[in-house]
Amino acid sequence: MLDKRVMSAIEEASILTDAVDVRVDGIQAEVNLLKRVVGRDDDRAPMSKVKVPDPKPFDGARSAKELENFLWDMETYFQAARIPEAEKVSITSMYLTGDAKLWWRTRLFDDTRANRDKIETWDVLKKELKDQLFTLQHFVAC
Repeated sequence: MLDKRVMSAIEEASILTDAVDVRVDGIQAEVNLLKRVVGRDDDRAPMSKVKVPDPKPFDGARSAKELENFLWDMETYFQAARIPEAEKVSITSMYLTGDAKLWWRTRLFDDTRANRDKIETWDVLKKELKDQLFTLQHFVAC
């Protein structure tokens, strides 16, 4: 009787060991795949060790030239630093100062209060910044 229980336990342990081995092999395959994906970085060449300079902040100056240069600098920064699309708006907001920061904070508050969609894409943020500049220029000209 004891021999049957021992043999049964050994068989059960063997089955469990085989199942664990299969699972470990699957996990190892997933780890190897993740290592390749992370190392590959979307089929682009590996990122160089060059430090990407931060763009100059934008203070909300009522100058189309300054705004266009700021937007150009941000796009260049995004490309060089390989910033994902989903992070561009939040990163750009960190480079807004003075009147531009005040506009951004007010806009976030007003959007929330009015239950409007938040600005979540780079293209929408660029349009809103340009619209804000041209609206201000119109009021100044009047």
